[in-house]
Amino acid sequence: QTEEGTQPGAPDVDTMSVALFDCTSAYDTTTAEYSAVVREEAARATRTVYASVFFGENYLACGSSSGSLSVFNLDDVLREQRGSGGGTSSPDPSPRPSLVVPDAHRGAVYSVIAYTVQGSEMLCSAGEDGRSVLWRASDLIAAANAKATRSERTVAVTPAGEFKNPQESKARGALGPVPETTALAVDPTRGTLLSAAGDGVCYGWDLGEGRDAPAMRLRGHNDLLHCVAARVGANQAVTGSEDGTARIHDLRSETCSHVIDVWRAKEGKSGGHGSGAWVGCVALDKAENWAAMGCGGGCITMWSFAAGGWASGVATPPP
Repeated sequence: QTEEGTQPGAPDVDTMSVALFDCTSAYDTTTAEYSAVVREEAARATRTVYASVFFGENYLACGSSSGSLSVFNLDDVLREQRGSGGGTSSPDPSPRPSLVVPDAHRGAVYSVIAYTVQGSEMLCSAGEDGRSVLWRASDLIAAANAKATRSERTVAVTPAGEFKNPQESKARGALGPVPETTALAVDPTRGTLLSAAGDGVCYGWDLGEGRDAPAMRLRGHNDLLHCVAARVGANQAVTGSEDGTARIHDLRSETCSHVIDVWRAKEGKSGGHGSGAWVGCVALDKAENWAAMGCGGGCITMWSFAAGGWASGVATPPP
């Protein structure tokens, strides 16, 4: 130590940059300074990408836990990965998005899908705030390609429209919270957007009329929904839920035609409620003859629409 009692070479405290946020310091709530600090601290945390979709010829859209919608031009990403100058420079291990829509949602984005309706390519994002927001693919591509004329990649893009899940009516006129949207699907022939919600209901929205109220409600589940798929050729939808079942709904009558316990095998295994056998995902083959359902209980169940019953189950034990 020196005569002053300090460690030799120690930095001056007055010149050190303190990265921690002092919750005890005074702040003025009437200004945006405190909000900016909180947002900055939250942005430094690791973000989770919950959904992504390819659209256009070479674009990728990603929805994250921050509520932002990021768009990547894959040509730019591959160019940065290869490096410039004949491969002499090092590739960027973490390419930046061409476009970031920062406030696409208030809360996490759980689902992003692309679809075509009346010849126009559209994107729809949905998440924790219960809003299903429609975006024109051409608007996102134009904003991403305009990055050369601006220094910031963050830009506001005007949505083409949005739908908001209805609130449940409680006693004495009170309203419950807006249920989150966990998954999306589109039936292009009917012009219907299906949004699987946290209240156990799958809402159907008319993309043509754009009404505030849902055109249909697919009910029957006892817990929140995790997934939904549209069986376009049969006017059906398949939903999967935390309650351990999948349901096949008729979109014309808004009724459930089949209830599938994805964890029940031919040997008579117990499953469904209480066993952790929530249905996390569902996918249909191109001919829409088969449905594959992934289960939290550790299995994949195959359902045959032609036979109207369970076909096989595959155990998926942890590695």
